[in-house]
Amino acid sequence: MKKYTPYIVFSFMVISWIIGIYYLTVFYTPTTVIPLFNNFYWTSTFTAMLGLTIAATIISLAALLLLKFRKKMQRWYVIHGFGLFLWMLTISSQLKIAAFNLGICH
Repeated sequence: MKKYTPYIVFSFMVISWIIGIYYLTVFYTPTTVIPLFNNFYWTSTFTAMLGLTIAATIISLAALLLLKFRKKMQRWYVIHGFGLFLWMLTISSQLKIAAFNLGICH
């Protein structure tokens, strides 16, 4: 499992970028609503769909580079488990934002 985890993280990264870019090109609107627990946040479409993706990409690449140059892999499963959780959270939030905004428009 240790050698497949970076490939899984990379595939989640690619899926998230594809979802964000697809939403930007096909369903572009001037503003997008991000549903929160008790409020709504109005923002641009780029920030809503690719803002969290950019942040997660930077964090993931930094973690992978840190693990590559570090010889002792004591916390390998914790860091990659968090990375997988982060990407699943990113993809699910993108899908929730897209579904919510498509429901408002139609």
